[in-house]
Amino acid sequence: MSLFEMIVLGVVAGGAAGLLAGLVGIGGGVVIVPTLYYGLTATGLTANDATHVAVATSLASIVPSSLVSFVRHLRAGHADLRFLTEWGPGIIIGVAAAQIAAPYIDGRVLVAIFALLCLFFSYRFAFPARFSTARDISMGWSFRCWASVSIGVSSGLAGVGGGILTNIVMTLSGFSMHKSIGRAAAAGVAVSIPAMIVATLFVPSSGATRIGSVDLAILVCIAPAQAVAAWLGASIAVHTSGDILSRVFAIVLAVTGVVMMRAALWP
Repeated sequence: MSLFEMIVLGVVAGGAAGLLAGLVGIGGGVVIVPTLYYGLTATGLTANDATHVAVATSLASIVPSSLVSFVRHLRAGHADLRFLTEWGPGIIIGVAAAQIAAPYIDGRVLVAIFALLCLFFSYRFAFPARFSTARDISMGWSFRCWASVSIGVSSGLAGVGGGILTNIVMTLSGFSMHKSIGRAAAAGVAVSIPAMIVATLFVPSSGATRIGSVDLAILVCIAPAQAVAAWLGASIAVHTSGDILSRVFAIVLAVTGVVMMRAALWP
């Protein structure tokens, strides 16, 4: 794959990821991780190295898009700062631990984890009416602790912004789809910033354009398009039915899960 093709791939992936970030509150890793993975392997990088670079660069690119998406949903009244203070610390601890451990885990394992998460959660988003309220999470401090750490660990290993798990937890806890999306966008902020710090400062660099596992050349191509598209997606989400948003996202998750599982089993 040529340099020009990599740039085009990055811009397109960033735009698609940003749109999803705004629409359903995710960071965009479900688009960026598989796209970068196949792009990097096409340049000759090993599957293991490609996975680590794709995950770390995805998490770094989530920083601007998650901030933009969160601000837009905050303005619409679908997000609040209280979520960050209550859930943020646990998410940060989980994602930092996952990023430190990630370089020592087989890349194919990370791909498989990511694929399983996508396939499992696609069912939930495809049939939102089948999931009823489980409990009021604001009443359970211990639940918030382990749930927030789990969100952070899963996000750090899979390279996603935490929006998938957060959206699930918020919806099952009685929040509307739109408010769940707003809080999922906030989770992206809590995940992406510490993940980027760990991935750049505590992981050895393995390339001329990399700081740690983050590839700056790819990041520059992805991040601007992702941020702009995130604002657009969030603006569309404000005026879109929650059920429609769920089903669109379910399709994206299912396709991504199948593609990445194939990559894990037949690299």
